[in-house]
Amino acid sequence: MPTEIPSRPDTRVLDGKLWHTLPLETALAQLGLSHGGLTTAEANSRRETFGPNELEEKGGRTVWHILWEQVSSVMIVILLIAGVLALLFKGGGGPPIDAIAIFSIVILFVVQGVMQEYRAQKAIAALKQMSSPTVKVVRDGQVQEMSARDLVPGDLVKLETGSVVPADCRIVESVNLRIQEAALTGESEPIEKFSGVLEGEDLSLGDRKNMGYMGTFASYGRGEALVVETGMRTELGKIASMIQNVKHEETPLQKKLDKLGKTLALIALVVAVVVALTGVYIEGKTWAEVLIIAIAISVAIVPEGLPAVQTFSLAIGAQRMVKRKALIRKLPAVEALGSVTVICSDKTGTLTQNKMTVTELETLDHRVELDTQARQYDIEHGQPELAALVACGGLCCDAVLNPDGETGVGDPTEVALAVAAHRYNLSRIALESVLPRVAEIPFDSGRKLMTTIHKLPEGGALPSTISAMAAGLNGSPYVVFTKGAADNMLAICDRVFSVGQVRPLTDDDRARIHAANSKMASDGIRVLGVGYHGLPDLSEYEQPGKVERELVFLGLVGMIDPARPEAKDAVAKCKTAGIRTIMITGDHPDTARYIAADLGITSHDGRVITGVELEKMSDTDLKKALKDANTNCFARVSPEHKLRIVGALQELGNIVAMTGDGVNDAPALKRADIGVAMGITGTDVSKEAADMVLLDDNFATIVAAIEEGRVVYDNLRRFVMFSISGNIAKVIIVAVSPLIGLAAMLKPIQILFSNLLTDGLLGLGMGMEAAEKNTMQRPPYSPQESIISRVVGRHIAIIGPVIGLLLLVVGYLQWQQLGLPNVLQIKNEAERNALFTDPKVLMWGTLMFTALAMMQVGRAFSSRSFLDPFWKQPLRTNKVLVGMILAVVTLQLFVVYTPGVQTFFSAVSLSGTNLGLCIAFAMVVLTIMELLKALERRNAAAKQPGGKK
Repeated sequence: MPTEIPSRPDTRVLDGKLWHTLPLETALAQLGLSHGGLTTAEANSRRETFGPNELEEKGGRTVWHILWEQVSSVMIVILLIAGVLALLFKGGGGPPIDAIAIFSIVILFVVQGVMQEYRAQKAIAALKQMSSPTVKVVRDGQVQEMSARDLVPGDLVKLETGSVVPADCRIVESVNLRIQEAALTGESEPIEKFSGVLEGEDLSLGDRKNMGYMGTFASYGRGEALVVETGMRTELGKIASMIQNVKHEETPLQKKLDKLGKTLALIALVVAVVVALTGVYIEGKTWAEVLIIAIAISVAIVPEGLPAVQTFSLAIGAQRMVKRKALIRKLPAVEALGSVTVICSDKTGTLTQNKMTVTELETLDHRVELDTQARQYDIEHGQPELAALVACGGLCCDAVLNPDGETGVGDPTEVALAVAAHRYNLSRIALESVLPRVAEIPFDSGRKLMTTIHKLPEGGALPSTISAMAAGLNGSPYVVFTKGAADNMLAICDRVFSVGQVRPLTDDDRARIHAANSKMASDGIRVLGVGYHGLPDLSEYEQPGKVERELVFLGLVGMIDPARPEAKDAVAKCKTAGIRTIMITGDHPDTARYIAADLGITSHDGRVITGVELEKMSDTDLKKALKDANTNCFARVSPEHKLRIVGALQELGNIVAMTGDGVNDAPALKRADIGVAMGITGTDVSKEAADMVLLDDNFATIVAAIEEGRVVYDNLRRFVMFSISGNIAKVIIVAVSPLIGLAAMLKPIQILFSNLLTDGLLGLGMGMEAAEKNTMQRPPYSPQESIISRVVGRHIAIIGPVIGLLLLVVGYLQWQQLGLPNVLQIKNEAERNALFTDPKVLMWGTLMFTALAMMQVGRAFSSRSFLDPFWKQPLRTNKVLVGMILAVVTLQLFVVYTPGVQTFFSAVSLSGTNLGLCIAFAMVVLTIMELLKALERRNAAAKQPGGKK
């Protein structure tokens, strides 16, 4: 036996690209292995070369890195500046309440962001746990148990039912060995393994039937395998590398809010500089005086309530989603859901029921399509062939049904046969009580058949439900039931059960059966043929060739993992909402096309791109294919392919939601704008990499979550519209009032109070607004579209200046009515300071301060809908906003009428007349907003098909 690893001239073999194409003897020679396995010394030497068989965990973003990202965002920086300004100019010598409030919001927002982001770092840890089972290894000529961590290339491992495949392996021996690879490849059925050679270097993982891969497990049979790759060189290791290399991306909302923050900061800076220069060089004010005004403008432009409203709205949206079976792991994902333009969905378990189910039965005389949702089937009179077909299929299997009769333990195909028999009241338990099994010939890949032998009751009488089959038994004491591939079954049948009789099988019969088999197979349906005959004795039962011959053909059984009934409606709802659905699966192309067409994702002649085709495509070709609206189905894809598809869609300007449940899905889940993992069938790896977990593994739940995401985004747009238009009004009155001879209408402390109470409290109420009626009847907002686009931008551009000018006009008239002097004509600083403390000026300022608050209340009523009038929005649908409105009015009146507090806010008590004037202002603004919405409704109606242009 060699003592060192021989050289490998072809590095692709070392990289695991060609192991499936090598003859077994060549693979063994490549690794210098004898049948006694490696020696301990040799294994230790190789471990030094290859390292331990475990996944490496690269350093992700640290907590400090994440913290810096949060703190350095533009909106947080603006808030920090506002907090410092509030601390420096707290007014009245009292405690810095406003600064404390602002800093509290900042801390809440930052801590929330850090916690959510840090949780995303756990994906590799979960992946690592999958790769360290205990395995049986041939070492020093003996079978030993050891940790999979100690495996090296060249080790021989033993596999049996339930064993986890500990590394990437070449199958050396297979005794009915089947490996469940769904977590890695997406293939729903366990794959039967063999040790032969495969041709084609570009075969997908699911088609490499002589290989086993780390992290999968043996579901049936036993075998022996040669370890060819370990650790990060395995397919699982490549997935770990992809997860680690996926870049952290901001959500659409984070990008838009960051851009909004920068824009507001620039506006504040420009306006503050202009006002300061005007005050010093035109009005003759001191730098100290204009600095106070500049600070007020900076404070006025900042929507302090936005981070709190954002966090609150996202949290409320997350709570709503949990009620609809969607668990949000990262809060920003709530909003991003509302912007989704494409859903890339796995097939098995998400769009389908993840349960093989008999859907078609076909004999020469009858063809029946079964309702997969029904729990009871009936065989009509005159259909003995169907009864025989169902009963024989249920008897010729090893599956054991659970008490519910709908689930079971065993091979998924056999469970489907047992369930179908149970639904027809032909259960295996009842039939075997009359026809006990006495022998069997197990399935193998060469024959592609399975046979069970049953003893007939004394006298040869069959149960009444299948008594018509007696004609094919020839009085034998035993009956043989055989099932398997349809072509193989036809090859061993010479008779057929038709019209209640057994007769010779003709060429026309064979042609009809072949045509039916081809039709079902082309639809991606798995087809089994079923037959029977009488057996005189058990002397030769161990010889398949002498038992499985001269059978009576009963019919074909078609089965598939059927589509979820609610998924079809969900896909249709996506189309209405302007969302494209793309199926990406590791399953067979024919199966993928059938399910995709059944759900309306693509047409029956729609293009299905396989992983092999995708491998040959350039990025440009892939993007070109994805632009075709009928290219919505990908089959036999690898993790790398999923990443490419998601990346290409994103480069085309889409916001992509990606679903998945397996380890192979984790990189794409992390890369997508919204990663959606399955809560029931999903692996820990996929859940840790995802932004959202479906508690019911249902595609329809994604659509419900998208609706909630749209509601959240609408509420945030509503708040931005409300807040920024109000802030523009504040900037106008603060900047312009000194230029027309008035005192500054609002002091910094009053602006902060207005922002934190009216914007903050009313904004929180807006975060609870319910969905508008057209939420899922319109396309999603474009990822490139600003958060202040459409009606929001127009509202800000119109209502902000209207409120500002209205307050300036009323303020100027009130100033004149009170007989107050033109501030521009007072050149003495001491005289100006004395004027600002005049009771009349304080009353005038309080009037403006309170009028603004009442206007905000009026605007809040109208802002509940972008287009519908406020009287069509029942108050009961948003009781939180009603409570916030009452709180704002109460707090404003508390500030105006409470001694001590008045001094802190530079306010005085208002007369009833003046308070009534403030309420009138609110009604005027409400009326203006409703007129603007009426105009928007008219324009929207004109744009509809058939609308009046």
